[in-house]
Amino acid sequence: MEGDERRQLMHVRERIQLLLDTHLRTLPHETLHPLEGEVVIRQGAVAERVMLVLAGELTIEVEADDQTPQVLAVVGAQELLGEMGLVGDNHHSATVRVSRGPAELVAINADDLLKASLYDSELVMELLALSSARCRQSNQTLALLLAALQALVRDDQDGLNTICCELTKQIGTARSAATLLQTLASRLEGT
Repeated sequence: MEGDERRQLMHVRERIQLLLDTHLRTLPHETLHPLEGEVVIRQGAVAERVMLVLAGELTIEVEADDQTPQVLAVVGAQELLGEMGLVGDNHHSATVRVSRGPAELVAINADDLLKASLYDSELVMELLALSSARCRQSNQTLALLLAALQALVRDDQDGLNTICCELTKQIGTARSAATLLQTLASRLEGT
């Protein structure tokens, strides 16, 4: 199942890049080369543009209530950034920082992309498919985290280890959460 989801996500990314490449001929855009450590999207900022990653590696980080930012994901080439800001409250829900660079990004004005999508239902469907795939991945991670907490409450070390193994296959917060859960389990065993 996991392999199928990855293949589907890769297909969506490829289709989005193909569709955007087609639209880039008519959409005004700029190419950016941010350096390692540079923030390209700031959480809470108005979503004015969408970016296609051509090269480099970027982290998607979320900060809640002045806490230390948590890395949710690491993205690379063929990823789209800032698309969630196209709908809803039009603000970015996360900070995106170059973690390995310099990166190469194509920045497209969000309003221009929305106008183009009015005439291209394929583009709309692929953007929805990308958002849906990202939501499914988040749901899976949340389900694993809840299952891990239940295993802790039941004092089920084998179950916790199995879940933490699944979490460590992911990047970012899920991997960190697995380490924290195992540390907590060790501390609880010692008391």
